Amino acid sequence: MFDCKSLIGKCLVAIKIGHNHEKVHPAWQDDTNKDFLICYDMNLVFNDEKIYSVKPCEVDIIDRYPGLGLALEDINKVELSIPFTIADLPMRVSRVIESDHLGEDVINQYILILESGIKIIIRHVYPPMSMGIKIVAINA
Repeated sequence: MFDCKSLIGKCLVAIKIGHNHEKVHPAWQDDTNKDFLICYDMNLVFNDEKIYSVKPCEVDIIDRYPGLGLALEDINKVELSIPFTIADLPMRVSRVIESDHLGEDVINQYILILESGIKIIIRHVYPPMSMGIKIVAINA
């Protein structure tokens, strides 16, 4: 696993996603996935030629069922081909917020805040082992 705080100061040039869809089955629709593009893997591409993979995962918790988390790891090449368009890119990451949005006692949400103030929210959503991405504009 990779410490996402080390992304601060890096210049994000692209986000690539794999298979995706706008909504989940009605039985799973809730606040965790509202207004998110649902996907199952993502590549964050930076100008220093570093590429990171983000995927939903299960995190072992002692004496409990696994928690729903996110795996962030350094990879050698872009694995995905569908661009997730953000008009402000390239742009430096000025802040990273990690949180437990689902109440699972593990990190399952990253918020990358760009120098322009735009927030890129990446989170594990329901149904389990799904991930969502959403852009929040400065004035939102």
